[in-house]
Amino acid sequence: MRTSKLLISGLCLLAFVQAGARPLQERPLEPFQQEPVYSSPVGERLTYVVKWDPPWYFFFLPNMEAGELDLQLAGEAEYKGRKAWKIAFKAHSSGMLLKMSGVKIEDAFDFIVEPETFCSLLISKSIREGKRKRRIDVEYLRDAGRLHIRELDESAIPPKLKKDDIKDNIPFCVHDPLSAVYLLRRAELKPKLEKTFVVGYDDRIKEIRAQVEKRESVQTPAGAFSAWSVRTTALMGGLFKEGGHFRLWLSADQRKLPVQFEVKVSLGKVVGKLKSAQN
Repeated sequence: MRTSKLLISGLCLLAFVQAGARPLQERPLEPFQQEPVYSSPVGERLTYVVKWDPPWYFFFLPNMEAGELDLQLAGEAEYKGRKAWKIAFKAHSSGMLLKMSGVKIEDAFDFIVEPETFCSLLISKSIREGKRKRRIDVEYLRDAGRLHIRELDESAIPPKLKKDDIKDNIPFCVHDPLSAVYLLRRAELKPKLEKTFVVGYDDRIKEIRAQVEKRESVQTPAGAFSAWSVRTTALMGGLFKEGGHFRLWLSADQRKLPVQFEVKVSLGKVVGKLKSAQN
């Protein structure tokens, strides 16, 4: 089993995003009412602890820590002379799973998006997973309906170009898994609400449907929350178990914090819980 598959599935899902300035404390379940308009909190930073729950046939293995994720709407950036926003995302392995596998993960992702729509403009990834070292850049050439992906193997001396491709027939607006969650947080959440997103991961594009299910009480290291449970179809094969589902819990308040997520992987499931929130 590869630690990277478990941890990356826990992050790219994501579907996730940010917090507010008020202290985190228990929020009891309450009758549904219309929620205030959500505004994207620039500077918001969330940290998650990720655990791996082994499948039943690994009965001899306990639930164990796999790593931590750090997500931040970092602020304004510039892309080809236009205003843009930068989403910064980091993942690193830790805990018992790291000790068992011996594979250290230190991945960093920068997503440059349109402020109004969260459509992806440029994605840069620094992958550090054991001996595997990659630099992957994906640029969306929106007016031409294309994307340009470039992958460099930085473990080789000198670095070796692994991919330099142009993909055609790309939709005008594609979201990455994280910016899709930012966009979902703008919606007025209520039972049976459905939203559809065109989501890209590297040069793979897929339509993802998210549906709000119900309100539940969720316990996290950051506190207890009343939260909306949101279910989506799985992202492309290789990240999630094909045919499985990714679930996300958004706090039932103005902030709509992603307080918990859960995804099935080829070996069991990965669960992430909010550890801290800073503005």
